[in-house]
Amino acid sequence: MLKLKKLQILGFKSFCDRTELKFHGDGVAAIIGPNGCGKSNIADAISWVLGEQSAKSLRGARMEDVIFAGTRDRQPTGMAEVSLTLLDPEVYQGPDASEPTEIVIQDDMPESAEHWDEAEVRAKAAEETERLVEEAQPGVIEEGVAEEIEEVSAGEDGLGSEDAGPRVVEGSNNVVGPQVVLKIRRRKFN
Repeated sequence: MLKLKKLQILGFKSFCDRTELKFHGDGVAAIIGPNGCGKSNIADAISWVLGEQSAKSLRGARMEDVIFAGTRDRQPTGMAEVSLTLLDPEVYQGPDASEPTEIVIQDDMPESAEHWDEAEVRAKAAEETERLVEEAQPGVIEEGVAEEIEEVSAGEDGLGSEDAGPRVVEGSNNVVGPQVVLKIRRRKFN
């Protein structure tokens, strides 16, 4: 089961500065604080990074309302960014599970906000998410695909195929390697 590991927020609603929340342990996480401190904005940030498209669901009139608008003392940020890091400790439980492998899914930074099509970026991110999650599932590795995954892994981190992870142990569906971290990032520009 995926576990929420970390949430990073920048320029989203009331979070004008880069803010990082780390979630430790295996139990329930609770966010507490006084009225107006941003608890609901944290929940909105999670919904937004996971693909929420309705401004109303995010307690706004327009999608641009997710971007920090500024205060008397602070300038508007002009963009919002939320990164969500999920960990699946059950996927890769091998002897060399020292550092988790990160799978980063993010939108491409546009050359200019004018030419940025958010719907297209979200569709590409969804396809990329599906592809990467499928590769990370040891129970669904199809015959002939294991070698392809190993070659891609070797090419991406610049290591030889013997050192690249994840690796499929011949004759089984067990994958030996570090834990998988799924990181999803979403950006919005004015």
